[in-house]
Amino acid sequence: MTATKRTVSVSLDEDLVAELEASGVALSSQVNEAVRIDLDRRRRQRCLDEMLDALAAVHGPPDEALVRQFTDLLG
Repeated sequence: MTATKRTVSVSLDEDLVAELEASGVALSSQVNEAVRIDLDRRRRQRCLDEMLDALAAVHGPPDEALVRQFTDLLG
């Protein structure tokens, strides 16, 4: 299934445009894919935030010492 396309105007930094154009792939498809990836990341982050809020409501706030420990382990 092909998504319906809508023409919009955006302004991009010149260095980004130069790098995208150098790839030889259509600019629109690259921008579309980048926006899709970023929106997916934002959706996942919102879900994670909601899950953490729900866990905190049931179990209380996280132990900051454990958060630091695991943050250090994950680098």
